[in-house]
Amino acid sequence: MKIFALNLSLEFEVRDPKGKFTFETISFAELMGHLFKGTGFEGQKYYIDGLEGEDFIQEIFELQANEIWREMDITICVIFPTEKIRQTFWETFQDRFKHVDAAGGLVVNEHGEYLCILNRGRWTLPKGVVEWREPVEEAAVREVMEETGIEAVQLLHEIEPSFHTFRRRRKWVLKTTYWYRMQGSSQSSLTPQVDEQIEEVAWKSKNEWLELAPRSYPLIRNLFEAEFAKSII
Repeated sequence: MKIFALNLSLEFEVRDPKGKFTFETISFAELMGHLFKGTGFEGQKYYIDGLEGEDFIQEIFELQANEIWREMDITICVIFPTEKIRQTFWETFQDRFKHVDAAGGLVVNEHGEYLCILNRGRWTLPKGVVEWREPVEEAAVREVMEETGIEAVQLLHEIEPSFHTFRRRRKWVLKTTYWYRMQGSSQSSLTPQVDEQIEEVAWKSKNEWLELAPRSYPLIRNLFEAEFAKSII
């Protein structure tokens, strides 16, 4: 399970009981000691011990809420001793947020190109908030068509949802985005939805996307990494 706090990534995992994969963990206090040094952390991953109790949950919540840490492109993986402890942590951690559901699409055309949008200076994928009582699949198709101007898409199948946090009106929000793989045509006209601050819509090949990846969000990069890994398999 992975949550994105802007550039900061949080992973919640369970320690392998058979010991096939072991990681050298540090305490939360040691982690904060590293972070307060403030240099040389881009792309780095830390493993820390997951603990039971409200105090630890609050520490992780405050970590994702700190604007300094959110700007860092690092991953913090919390390793819990059992699935039960991880699940209890996750359920209680979520209670600290207001919840919003969104839906979007990974749209591929007949040439294997991906439908991407330039939004607020970053390349990303079309998505938006699910309206009241709107089926999630319909919301995904609607948002793709509204944000890109594409005339039609074919819904194929659901892919892994994503989670990210942000602050709105002094409240912290946990947004779950339900993603769907879709098929579209390269012949369809494209028009950016300017009232959503979308500057450009374009089909991008895998190689073109890899060049644009640094101008995207870690959440979107993670989605494409999963897409490319599956295409190799």
